[in-house]
Order: sequence, then C-alpha cells, then structure tokens
Amino acid sequence: MGIGKRLIDVARANVTDFASAFTTDPEVRERRRLDDELERELAQEVDNTIGARAGRRARNVADKAEEAWERAFDEARARGGTSGRAGVTPRTIEGWYRTLEVPPGSDFTVVRKSYRKLVAKYHPDRFASDPDKYAAATEVARKITEAYEGIKTHIGEG
Repeated sequence: MGIGKRLIDVARANVTDFASAFTTDPEVRERRRLDDELERELAQEVDNTIGARAGRRARNVADKAEEAWERAFDEARARGGTSGRAGVTPRTIEGWYRTLEVPPGSDFTVVRKSYRKLVAKYHPDRFASDPDKYAAATEVARKITEAYEGIKTHIGEG
C-alpha cells in the first residue's frame, strides 16, 4: 500500500471519528464507547510487554547513573572541584595530561582535540545498553572532564 493511500485512509478515519463525535445516535455512541474501552485495554497490554518493562528498567538505570554523576560532581565541588586550584602540584598536572593522552605541556588546542576525541570515545550514552559499562564510562568521562577543566584552569584558557 502506498503512502498516499495510507494518508487518505487516516484522513477518512479522522473525519469519520470527528463526525461521529457530534451524533445523537445511541448505536454510534455505544460503538464509540466500546472502541475507547478496547483502545484502553490495548494500551494496558502494550504497557505490560517485555519491551515496555525493559524500557522502564533502562530509564531507572539511567536515572540512577545520573544521580551518581550529580553526587560525584557535588562531592568534587565540595572538595574544591575544578575551581580554585591554588594547591595543584606538578604531579597532578602531569596526571591530567596523561589522562588526556597528550604530552605534558602540550598546547591547549592539542589538549582540546584530545579531550573531544576521548569524550566521544567514552561517552556513557554509547554504552547505555549495558549498565556496568555505562557506570564505568560515566566515571571515565568524569575523570577526562576533570582533567580537561584542570588543564584549562591551569593554562588560563576559557
């Protein structure tokens, strides 16, 4: 069946439904009530399918991961986070460069390119189907971001 035919069928059904909404015929009203009831029952059946349950579980996992990310962010901010790095040691800065897989003292454009490449590679959304990998990717992405922000603050960019 072509797309034009489908569109015509949908339009015809919508016009029929619209016209029947204003009828006073008891048979039409009863048929509409039964159709509505059937539609509600089908919606409940669809809501209880394996796919729907898996979708709810996936949303719960994603919500928990987001809460963990926010907690880690708040804890980092409470510890001093990425701002106000007065007591940063050269060893810490070197660790940031290693985290971003660039040589220490690299130009900020090199740091930015590496950061973007690594975030794309380890972004948690790429591993949304596996909760363990998602959690690990979330932690790796957090460390990559922390290193980038630390270097950005240290170099004085942005």
